[in-house]
Amino acid sequence: MKKQNIVISAGIIVLISILLIAWYINHQEVLGNMDRVFREAETGTSDISFTGEKGDKIKFSFRSGIKGGDLAMVLYDSSQNTVYELDKAKELETYFTLEKPDTYTLAAECNKFIGNYKITVYKEN
Repeated sequence: MKKQNIVISAGIIVLISILLIAWYINHQEVLGNMDRVFREAETGTSDISFTGEKGDKIKFSFRSGIKGGDLAMVLYDSSQNTVYELDKAKELETYFTLEKPDTYTLAAECNKFIGNYKITVYKEN
């Protein structure tokens, strides 16, 4: 009887774990990511693009290790208008709600930058 209760309890825990993982995976859709390391000062831009609809909630998950120079993370619409600029930080998770359907570009603009950064862009479902 005791062994049967342990098996049932373990089965319930596994089922709950599977449901939580499935919910988390379906809760966020990865739209793109960038992961760069600069050992010497570089100036330039890297970018990723994604399409979005009005009202889409976008999550930016950002980490950096800046040793020198400047790094700006800027979101542009298809007309190259600045839509959103991420705050400068070592670590940042922030959200932005899109105001119109469009193709958006997130640009990592480096100016004599030394260090590393990693950013992932998600759409919250």
